[in-house]
Amino acid sequence: MVGAIIGTAAQVGSSIYGAVKSSQANKKAQALIQNQRDENERWYNMRMAPDYTQRADVQNVLRKQRELFNEQYQKARSASVVAGGTEEAAAVQMAEANKAMGDTMAEIAAQSSDYKEGVEEQYRTKDDALNQQQVAVEQAKAQNIAAAAGQMGSAVGGLVQGGNMPDTTIVKKDDEIDKVES
Repeated sequence: MVGAIIGTAAQVGSSIYGAVKSSQANKKAQALIQNQRDENERWYNMRMAPDYTQRADVQNVLRKQRELFNEQYQKARSASVVAGGTEEAAAVQMAEANKAMGDTMAEIAAQSSDYKEGVEEQYRTKDDALNQQQVAVEQAKAQNIAAAAGQMGSAVGGLVQGGNMPDTTIVKKDDEIDKVES
């Protein structure tokens, strides 16, 4: 009888210990997932906030293009002066350079849009994965709670069932002792 009580107490104690450790593990998992969410948010903001045209690679392309156009314009102007050309020919050259620069800027804007869509897709993919991890943690938590409750019920039920309940002694007023069998 005493052994059954000790066994039941040990089973209840181990269930409680397991539940506490499970809760601690769940909190740690939640913290790790939140850290990943924060990191994903920082990454997203770092990629989306800056002006795409201010990136070093884009600025380098624009600088080279301006240098090329200026060089072409100076050559066209020099040739025009030597050949006796008019300012209109130089203006046409400048207009062509400006159109080409406008086309370059339009291409950069399209690349910017594609870049931001790619960043958005990566962010959403990572966020979806983190949501799935969160769901898995919540499901594990629910399973652990159900298992702990089941173990507690089994421990108490085992004590109560099968004659493991101690004999109950009832003492009456006139000191007669009756033994009640379970």
